[in-house]
Amino acid sequence: MHVGEGCADHFAVLGFDILRHICFNPFDSISGIDSINSWRIYSNNWGQCSDCTMRGAAAAAQSQQHPGGFTPFTVVTMTVVAVFSVWLSQIPNAPWSRHHDNDGEKFLAKQLNWIHGAAKKECPLPPSACWWQQGSIIKGIPTGQSKPNCKFLVRDPEFLEILGPAPELKLVAETDAHEGGVYHPDNNEFYYSTTRHKVGYTSMITSSDEKDSAGEQNTQVRKISLDTGEITTVFPVTDVANGMVLDREGNLLICQQGQGKKPGYIQRVDVKTLETSIVADNWFGAAFNSPNDVVVKSDGTIWFTDPIYAWAQGFKPEIQVEGQLYRINLDGVVDAMATNFQRPNGLAFSPDEKLLYVTDTGYLQGEEFDKGKRHHIYVYKVREDGMLSSRRLLASVGMYDGSAPGLGLPDGIKVDTKGRIYIGSPDGVQVFSRSGKPLGLIALPDVVNLGFAGEKLNKLYILNDSSIHMIELQATGAGLHYASKFMKK
Repeated sequence: MHVGEGCADHFAVLGFDILRHICFNPFDSISGIDSINSWRIYSNNWGQCSDCTMRGAAAAAQSQQHPGGFTPFTVVTMTVVAVFSVWLSQIPNAPWSRHHDNDGEKFLAKQLNWIHGAAKKECPLPPSACWWQQGSIIKGIPTGQSKPNCKFLVRDPEFLEILGPAPELKLVAETDAHEGGVYHPDNNEFYYSTTRHKVGYTSMITSSDEKDSAGEQNTQVRKISLDTGEITTVFPVTDVANGMVLDREGNLLICQQGQGKKPGYIQRVDVKTLETSIVADNWFGAAFNSPNDVVVKSDGTIWFTDPIYAWAQGFKPEIQVEGQLYRINLDGVVDAMATNFQRPNGLAFSPDEKLLYVTDTGYLQGEEFDKGKRHHIYVYKVREDGMLSSRRLLASVGMYDGSAPGLGLPDGIKVDTKGRIYIGSPDGVQVFSRSGKPLGLIALPDVVNLGFAGEKLNKLYILNDSSIHMIELQATGAGLHYASKFMKK
């Protein structure tokens, strides 16, 4: 249930289905994110109204805060006109488009911001939640939470719909859980890879000779039973395993980064027999650098990022091809799908697979940070022929508590069935709308990756290097092609 759906339901009686999408996300049409396709998705999900937004809109419409003292009916009528003005202005080369420049957009944004503000006053906060506050450097007001010990920082009322009335962040296990975050429904287990550590070496490796001759580095692949909490080591030694995903048949796909002169590769594991095979280890003869994260599209193709972190962190002697985004086709052929990244990291498809999100963590160079580099989420359109186009910046990620002024580190990324985006970040799990609007934060230090799990795929398991936490949400994970076959409605 969306808070945006509350204001959309005011218009539903007028039969304007398109208002549902624009009211839920008023800037999609302006930013150019596949507005019509988005509208088709959201117009098929009527759901229930958001009570707090309904009350807020009604209260604001009857208050003196509204300019001119318009009645609710007048507000609805004017907003209908504004919405269609915006929509018509988006039609390419339309003769009227030049006459609809920004007036409709400005009015619509003003109306929805006004309703949003009223809803904020009407929405009750659950325990351990607070409204995020914008600080002031000049006035000495800190950025971050508006009261002590907030576990959930709310920037938009829609975040309250995700959290539900009584959200609780639970500690599942204290373990060095770093990457992966993959739910397997067969035995109700959650797979992850451990933190990278150097064996017999305590400092950064600097020269090519040292990189080849130094003690090996290792990560383990483990799983935790979500029934008993028991942790089992699946592979005690790996080629520096990192991100993971299940393919359509329930096999585990692992990003093995490699080390020394051994290239990185994508590995397939039969979780029942633990038999392994290499899916791909090069692109036109160029070895992979250090595959980082991986997803599977519904057509069976495998998509993964390949940053140069193995070289930057000292366990590979040289850079191969500068970090790219790859696709492994059903015939095993590898295609480069996108480039122009500093450090491509997490990736995820939208629920309809018409958009692809990719995080770029250029801000983290290796073991050090460079404030001049990227901390961004990019979005691509996925064309009908399977290729990518129309890359644009979805969000530049900052830290909710202002601890790294203006900067964040978007790592792992997941989406829910409503198209909302969940990002692992040093300050917790940051949640965004489909168009990149910040919704809120689940506060937890040093989050790297995360994954939806459980029989309803509504439990979000969070990995932060030293532990695994879980929160049950009013949201359902998307893109889990194998697990969704067993999901209980």
